[in-house]
Amino acid sequence: MKKFFYIPIAICILGSGCTKNLTDYNTNPKAPVTAPSAAVFLSAEKSLVDAVTSTSVSSAPFRILAQSWTENTYTYEARYNFSAYQAPDGWWNALYDNVLDNLYAAKNLYPTDVADPVALKNDRIITDLLEIYTYNLLVNTYGNIPYSQAENRLIPFPKYDDAKTVFNDLLTRVDTCIAGLNTGGSAMGGSDQIYGGNVAKWLKFAASLKLKLSMYLADVDAATFSKKVGEAIQTGLFASNSDNAVMTYDPSTVGNSNPIWQAMVNSGRHDFCPAAYMVNTLSGLNDPRLSLYYNTDPNGKYTGGIAGNGNSYSTLSTFSNTWLAANYPGDLLDYSEVAFDLAEAAARGVAAAGTAATNYNNAITASVVFWGGTTASATTYLAQPTVAWSASANYKQQIGYQEWIAFANRNWDSWTLIRRLKYPNLDVVSPPTGATGNLPLRFTYPNLEVSSNPTNWAAAVKAVTGGSTDIVSAKLFWE
Repeated sequence: MKKFFYIPIAICILGSGCTKNLTDYNTNPKAPVTAPSAAVFLSAEKSLVDAVTSTSVSSAPFRILAQSWTENTYTYEARYNFSAYQAPDGWWNALYDNVLDNLYAAKNLYPTDVADPVALKNDRIITDLLEIYTYNLLVNTYGNIPYSQAENRLIPFPKYDDAKTVFNDLLTRVDTCIAGLNTGGSAMGGSDQIYGGNVAKWLKFAASLKLKLSMYLADVDAATFSKKVGEAIQTGLFASNSDNAVMTYDPSTVGNSNPIWQAMVNSGRHDFCPAAYMVNTLSGLNDPRLSLYYNTDPNGKYTGGIAGNGNSYSTLSTFSNTWLAANYPGDLLDYSEVAFDLAEAAARGVAAAGTAATNYNNAITASVVFWGGTTASATTYLAQPTVAWSASANYKQQIGYQEWIAFANRNWDSWTLIRRLKYPNLDVVSPPTGATGNLPLRFTYPNLEVSSNPTNWAAAVKAVTGGSTDIVSAKLFWE
């Protein structure tokens, strides 16, 4: 694995690291860090939000996989071909190199410039929450991953830990974070561009992240799933859009503007268009988000491109000004997702989650309002028989479709939702033209790992796929 620090918004160059063990914050004496911890943390936080917001087909083609949108001229990713731009390599590097290395470095540096012991502990815990979030992205993209040895510089070629073991440890670490946060103390303040160092907000984030992680266990460990959901509810979850874990981008400079604006407006390129299946679904449901997501085509209609086709940008609907705004927020976790998770938990019989119908309605309303719609328009939408909650219907299908719509700009989460709930089943309802197979269930490991860490790579491939060939069709432990 490559190990270096990437801080695009700091004025200094970093070159040190720390081990993953939270009790060990030793610096590398051959490459001393000169940056303040606040700058290192902010760089990591921004890099994480950038990663999940990015349009790049060389790292995050997940909106394409989920058909939230699709490609025009270059259709490799829409056809599930990652060989041209190597998205598995880019996603791996973005998270390990740009996010995790800087989060570890920030925790290393806190004791040098944070004098208050309560603030120091809160800072470390908030940083750990972002580590947990990032490892969730990795383990639920690839399967087995470097984890226990990932940041030990004495081990240049780390082993891959079992995915389920990693996942269970992430849940344990969330519990530790929840127990350790001190809402009566301060935290990092302005260097935190999500909550401004508001510890009470981070506690809600921790509980909501615990709920999010718990959902992966619903079909494989119902008892732990129910227990963890109940604990998360007891801690206190997001209760409205005001709790959302979002970072508003700064449009005053290109590098700090929303990556979507950078790629689709500032660049002058037209690589993507709305996907026909998403547009047609919204239109068929009279969804108020249709006009919030898209502008009409030259004929005054809403139209999208066919996944896998070479689509003509000039004849189709375009993305709304809201979606393409330079200051549009990047979204890590929001109330709509929390409410959908609670609806699913309730439908699965978790009494503490409340009623499925109420949570389902709250989730859709929160999504509509987040995008600039009104509560009234959401209420009208929910009153339609084709949208209204039905206790007798397939809850995975009801929630799956509506959460997919709400996740139109959630990138990795939109793809992962489909993998987890199996709706919409794109292999059946909208198979891409020229697809190399069915919807990928995971990413293969990066090419660099094949050449630089071959023994551990081969063991991971065998553990995940059952054979010697790294394939995207292998199911992860929660499937």
